[in-house]
Amino acid sequence: MAGDSSPTESPPAKLPTASNPTYIDRIDEDILREIFLLLPSLAALVRAACTCRAWRSAVASAPAFRRRFREVHRAPLIGLFFQVPPPSQTPNLPAFPAFFPTRRRDRDLVAAIRCGDFFLTSIQERPDESLCWDIIDSRHGYILLMNWDEGLLCLFNPLLRWSKTFDLDPMDLFDGSKGAYAQLDPQLVYSDENPTSFRVVMLCTDRSRVPAGVLSSETWEWSVLPWVEVPARPAKEKLWLQDECSMQANGFLYWVYTNQKFMITLDAKTMEFSVAELPQCLQNPRCHFVLGEANHSRPCIVYASDFSIGVLLCEPEGDNAGSWYLDKVFDMHAPLTQILEAIPQEVNVVAIMDGFAYLATVMDDEPQNSPWLLSLCLETMELVKLFRVAFDAGVHPYVLAWPSALVGNYGAFALGNSP
Repeated sequence: MAGDSSPTESPPAKLPTASNPTYIDRIDEDILREIFLLLPSLAALVRAACTCRAWRSAVASAPAFRRRFREVHRAPLIGLFFQVPPPSQTPNLPAFPAFFPTRRRDRDLVAAIRCGDFFLTSIQERPDESLCWDIIDSRHGYILLMNWDEGLLCLFNPLLRWSKTFDLDPMDLFDGSKGAYAQLDPQLVYSDENPTSFRVVMLCTDRSRVPAGVLSSETWEWSVLPWVEVPARPAKEKLWLQDECSMQANGFLYWVYTNQKFMITLDAKTMEFSVAELPQCLQNPRCHFVLGEANHSRPCIVYASDFSIGVLLCEPEGDNAGSWYLDKVFDMHAPLTQILEAIPQEVNVVAIMDGFAYLATVMDDEPQNSPWLLSLCLETMELVKLFRVAFDAGVHPYVLAWPSALVGNYGAFALGNSP
């Protein structure tokens, strides 16, 4: 019959209906950031943000979001670097940092360790440099190494396998010194909001004054600040600042006097020095303390006296701004005995990083009873056993840093570049 369609012919195509398609790169940034806050970890955020340029920009252009995410999801601890004993004590071993990973069950962190160079093999392979490297700082994904024999500093990022080596000493750091002088270990000052910028600050002392040498990543050259007179210096002591107690928190650098009565502070923004008196509880010779950052980057001091762990905070403002007050004290004898299933002889604070203090126990003299390393959450005071260590000096926690690709618009991630 005319007009009938053949059964073998395809039916006519349907006309498309009007619609408003939604593309992932057009989601409102505020809504997107609220969704990102629900992600379980920083690694999950990195994977999500790298889906497209718009999602990366939503994270990279919002410092407030990054602060909120850090508050909800603390940066995970990848492991700890330890400085091995010097060759004078163990002549068969080079002075080279050792690394101990922590969370072996976290697939993201295991992948980070496997892809990175946490055992510093690329530095060990350098034929023109000795292996006598000391680790002196670790923060924001970088470690700072020092080679006294060669007069070198090395800034190294194990995750990125990136390194930069430069001279240790500014030539004129000691010019104008009076009497005996001493040089302290440098510290790394890193910018949260500009991943391409950092400084290395090194302090020097003479009999009553301090200057600072500053190396900037912008020029890779040292500059020297003028000598500054320092009050309340211990009399008749050549080295009157503790080299092992150089610390940093929230943009301030700290050095403790050998008598533990005072502390020098350097504001990394203004580069101005000040001196503050330490609380009486820290002046006990049996008291061992470390300064670092509590939650929200707030400066704190954690001390151990026998089995008591105390936390001091710095008054941020008001008439007592810059002074330290006791926030909490806990008796750790029972928790330590329970978690270790043994009674330690002593406990020491060895490091503070990102709201956690790291404790090392002193067990008995049996060779098999080497020190335990534990982490202590400064907010909840939860104690977690990590692992045994052969030595507990020069401890530097290494946490997963906020990726530079998710901060601002730099290099290949600049918004002006093609996707």
